[in-house]
Amino acid sequence: MEFQQGSVDAEELLAFFRCRRLPYLDRFGPQEAKLPPEKLLEQWRRDRQALQAAVLEQFPGEQVAPGNEALLAAMAAGTERIYGGQVVAKLFWEVDPEGVAEAEPAGSAVALAPSPETEVELHSTAKTPSNPALPPAAVPEFRSLWVSSSLDLLIRDPSGIGKGQPSYLPVHIRTSKRPKPEYELLLVLQAELLGSLQGQLPKRGFLILKDGKWHPVHLSRRRAQVRRLLQEYLRSLEQPEPPQVLMARSRCHLCHWREHCRQLNAATQPLSLLPGVTGSRYPLLQEAGINSIEALANARLEMLQAIPKLGAGVALQLQLQARATLSRKPLWLQSPPQALPTASVELYFDIEADPRHNVAYLLGLLVVEQAEGNTIVNYHGCLAAELQEEGQAWQQFLQLVQRYPEAPIYHFHDFEIQTCRRLGEQYQTDPREVRQLLQRFVDLHSWVRRSVVLPIESYSLKNIARWLGFKWRLPEANGAHSIYWYSQWLETRDRRYLEQSLIYNEDDCRATYHLKAWLSQSAALESVNSLSLLADGTASAAVSW
Repeated sequence: MEFQQGSVDAEELLAFFRCRRLPYLDRFGPQEAKLPPEKLLEQWRRDRQALQAAVLEQFPGEQVAPGNEALLAAMAAGTERIYGGQVVAKLFWEVDPEGVAEAEPAGSAVALAPSPETEVELHSTAKTPSNPALPPAAVPEFRSLWVSSSLDLLIRDPSGIGKGQPSYLPVHIRTSKRPKPEYELLLVLQAELLGSLQGQLPKRGFLILKDGKWHPVHLSRRRAQVRRLLQEYLRSLEQPEPPQVLMARSRCHLCHWREHCRQLNAATQPLSLLPGVTGSRYPLLQEAGINSIEALANARLEMLQAIPKLGAGVALQLQLQARATLSRKPLWLQSPPQALPTASVELYFDIEADPRHNVAYLLGLLVVEQAEGNTIVNYHGCLAAELQEEGQAWQQFLQLVQRYPEAPIYHFHDFEIQTCRRLGEQYQTDPREVRQLLQRFVDLHSWVRRSVVLPIESYSLKNIARWLGFKWRLPEANGAHSIYWYSQWLETRDRRYLEQSLIYNEDDCRATYHLKAWLSQSAALESVNSLSLLADGTASAAVSW
């Protein structure tokens, strides 16, 4: 695919910073393969618009239309705060003889042009050598590109008051709890573009985040990084195929290309989908000639453990994962497997939380009782229908678990532990009660990772339980949907959103129960097999990683 010289938007560059493949697919990818946008992303967009409106109300200013002309008029009038608009300018940079652009051109070698007239002047200045005797072959080659960026806010630089034409500083508004590198990069790019309009490059900018505070950003330290990123992005657009990337659940779960990327990676770099093959480990394996799951599974362990920077334990872990994946069967790491604690009453625990409001709004508990040969299962949802009811939901949960003081409490991963600690501190629960509660917790994620290797792409509850045959009643639902449902409930008061959250949470609890039952049954079977092997004298030592 050939990239035709045109323009680039700042949001494209941010997308490239997050994922080298995303903006390439947005430009050239098969549009029919795109998934509908996640509703949570739409919710975040509305949250940002609400924050922008709150900033405008608190700090009134002039709202302008997109384009340099409207911005220049507001700047010439000395407007204190300018909201909205879009700046467009042309970036120039010098290309070295090897074809690699300089990361940080010096002096007048880089110019910005807000209009065709200025472009001609700057283009000419940049290509004119300071030494008239310079041979033609030594005249530097320049590349240029139109770049645009939508603006949240410009504020008049107080340090320039009374010094002639006012200059402005960029301000970016985001609902994040803390500054992120990508937001700083965007401010730097906006400063570069803004410098072309006002003839002065801003040295600082500001981020307004969820807390409403203004966080100052010194722009010079990321200027070279922005130019490198822009040049890397342009080179990626000139390639015939999309860049290779390793998928990560934390980054990719909301992306509209996630299914297309998974299929692409499965076809072109299946090793990258293997659990444990991270962005740093993948090139190490490639350098050692390991380019497939089969090669990893069949390699000599001593050779894998000798790979620099990989580590002996990681090498063993990756090979076991490759072998389980190829065989499509679980590979037990302990022989016989350690038995899980069991009781006549067992509790299965899962929390739904909304990080936007920092609230654990649903503490779900599945109570499984064995009585007279029957299994009785009841679900309890301790729900905070209002933000201020989180403490009541916490107390309801504590009262419920106290009914079964001897029952183990199964959960998946450490989120439930962290949240219960926070709730105990926030609502001044007796620390001894919290300690006693946490001592009853059994983390099945940790148990799985210690005990067995599974033929799956990730060790999430969804992946494991679905591999075991469990089905959610809301098959497309995930944690992002849970956050969205609660937000929609708070905004619309439509009870259906809470009902969906309760169904989803109950199924998470039931999936945890399903996993525990499988682990117990499989461990018992493996123990019988191990005893048979011991009787035959053919048992081998267990593997631990």
